[in-house]
Amino acid sequence: MTPTTIEPVAGRKFWYRPPIAIRWALGISLVVTLLFLGVYDETLFTYFAAVWQKALTAAHLSNQADDLQHGIHRRVTRRPLLAVASYALLYVGLCLLLLRLLMHTRAQWRLVLRLYAGVVVAYVLIAGAGKLAGDAIWAYRLSRHLIDFVVSPIPVAGLLVLFKAGYGPSEQKEAGN
Repeated sequence: MTPTTIEPVAGRKFWYRPPIAIRWALGISLVVTLLFLGVYDETLFTYFAAVWQKALTAAHLSNQADDLQHGIHRRVTRRPLLAVASYALLYVGLCLLLLRLLMHTRAQWRLVLRLYAGVVVAYVLIAGAGKLAGDAIWAYRLSRHLIDFVVSPIPVAGLLVLFKAGYGPSEQKEAGN
């Protein structure tokens, strides 16, 4: 191959995109699943807490988990930390799957991953600043609002609207670079 026949990597479409009917079916099933996760979140928190409690007890780590939970300020979470983390990972994972299904280029997908990673880093920094500042309530509230925003359908809808409106990376913008 000569260098003139190689497409720019950043603007190429994904290697495989399923047919439109399969994408619609997957998209609708992911949206319905996310809806059910939002409706039955308390039930899921209870389930995850019980599963983690059993697993930690079986591994003889329940005392360490209790110590970790007592070190978390009640403004961050009142639920068991591992149950909250499990729910958040499940919800955000499904949101990322939905976004992956709907993104048209690799550059859009990389931007989505960078944005989500940036929000997680911001959350950790704000919560860490709150801990270093002697349990600063403002930092805990801000970090709590940030994580509540991420574990919601709002970022998915916002990113889709922005990408459909032409904001963000596209093939035309990258092909000219």
